Amino acid sequence: MIKFFRKIRQKLLSQNRVTQYLVYALGEIFLVVIGILIALQINNWNEDQKLQKKEKLYLDRLKGEAIWNIDILDNQIKLYESNASNLDSLAFLLSNSAPNNEQFRIPATPFFISAWLLKNSAYTELVSSGSLGILSDVKLREILDEVASFQTITIETLHYWRDLSVADAPLFQPYRIQKILIVNGDTTKSMSLDYERMIGQGEVIAGIQFWRLANQKFAEGIVEFRTHYFKILERINCLEKNNCPN
Repeated sequence: MIKFFRKIRQKLLSQNRVTQYLVYALGEIFLVVIGILIALQINNWNEDQKLQKKEKLYLDRLKGEAIWNIDILDNQIKLYESNASNLDSLAFLLSNSAPNNEQFRIPATPFFISAWLLKNSAYTELVSSGSLGILSDVKLREILDEVASFQTITIETLHYWRDLSVADAPLFQPYRIQKILIVNGDTTKSMSLDYERMIGQGEVIAGIQFWRLANQKFAEGIVEFRTHYFKILERINCLEKNNCPN
């Protein structure tokens, strides 16, 4: 093709048709520029397609992780609410009557603190690689940042309460009892509390009430934490349907 255009230009020059030569040369330059622009447009389109596919993959991962985390947090809410209810009942029984060691059971540690494992690898990858901008929706990025900040605070709070639970352990240590069970030749150990010896022990009852309140607060905090993951789901769903509010 280049040789073809060169021959035409040489023919025009040899015939002293300078004006036509210049017009043709300008036209040729114009065609080359147009070709370059088209190539750039195609290249940009290809890059945009790659970015869109990459964004879709991250959106799918973020959505899957949000669903997983909501399920984990749901279980934690039930766990803490149940423990708070048990501790409240125990404190009432210790203050007013004699609980039955066999019929009424709660975890051996009223200062119960449960850890949970959440999935945040997609967001972590985006931040650590400086690629958070792949997510084109600014609102979604803001929600993800809020979740990360909330999680940091939650982890720090959890560490604080764990330290406090260790400090409170000696209060209940004298009432801990260990049971050894042998089933089909397998030996298992279980820990519980000797409730009868705890009756009327004001300091112990106050400690149980304190941890009842703590467990209830844990449940309430996790409920708030969970709402952030619902926000992630809602935002991704509306992005997929292309009907997100401004």
